Amino acid sequence: MGNNKKKQPWSQSIKGPLSFSLILGLVSGVVGLISSTGGSQNPLRFDIGLAAFGIAFVASLLVISVLTMAAKDNDPELGKGTGVNRSSANPDKKFED
Repeated sequence: MGNNKKKQPWSQSIKGPLSFSLILGLVSGVVGLISSTGGSQNPLRFDIGLAAFGIAFVASLLVISVLTMAAKDNDPELGKGTGVNRSSANPDKKFED
C-alpha cells in the first residue's frame, strides 16, 4: 500500500537551492565589496564583502529550506467526493455514501 514513487537522490535535491544561494551570496559579496570602498581612491574592503557573502548565503539557504519543508503534496483521496469536493475527472458522477 506504500507509494511506488521513486525519490530523487539527496545530492540531486540539494543542487538547486545550494547553487541559488551561492549565486545570491556572490552577488551580495561583490556589491558589498565595491560599494563599501567609498570611492575609487580607497582600497577594496574584502572584510565587508565576505561578511555580506556569508550573511546572504546562510539567510537564503535558511529561507529555501523552510519553504521546502512547508511544501506538502495533496493526498490523492482529496479529489474524490461530492459537492465542493467533487472529482474534476467526472463532475457529473453521483457518489454513494
